[in-house]
Amino acid sequence: MGKPEKMFAASKAGIARSLRQGEILTNLIQIQVNLESIKTAQNNTNYSLTPIVHPYAIIVSQDCDLEQDFNFRFHKRGKERHRLPSVLFCEVIDAEELRQGERNQNVFQSKTVRKNFLDNNDYRFHFIQAIPEEFDTLGRGLPELGIEFKRYFSLPTGEVYHRIKLDHTQRRCRLKSPYLEHFCNRFHHFNNRIALPEQYESK
Repeated sequence: MGKPEKMFAASKAGIARSLRQGEILTNLIQIQVNLESIKTAQNNTNYSLTPIVHPYAIIVSQDCDLEQDFNFRFHKRGKERHRLPSVLFCEVIDAEELRQGERNQNVFQSKTVRKNFLDNNDYRFHFIQAIPEEFDTLGRGLPELGIEFKRYFSLPTGEVYHRIKLDHTQRRCRLKSPYLEHFCNRFHHFNNRIALPEQYESK
């Protein structure tokens, strides 16, 4: 196991400071419009909504954008252009659930794939080792976690801060450099990939 003190730092609870890139939140709620209600809603109102609870999520948005938004939103410093409309997240789930869940259970049948996942050598997935309680703001610790880079979403920035303020959502911990940059680089590498119509061949 890697040394947690080199990898993680506890988050700052509440909304006294800005959200951070590489910060893990728990119980993050995403409100989704039911598609059928779009057709039946009167005057674009009265939509049917479904809450999606993300047990874990990690922030992908840049620190500088988050900091500028925070200063404008809470301290009236900066200009309207510094407001960040939404925060980009990756879904995060228990690593064992990622490996054994119905969505990916066939993927992880190979020992090589499982090892590549744990070593962060699989371009589609990212592994985070268990986080001890001393690096968790709530003092509980977090289990081994897994991320599938294609499963990302965004939420309005003001809504995220409001849910944290109400303690509906909790700030737990964040990745430290260079583990933060490693995660972000791998996320953007996956989402910048180019699909080729045919592969090169060698005779």
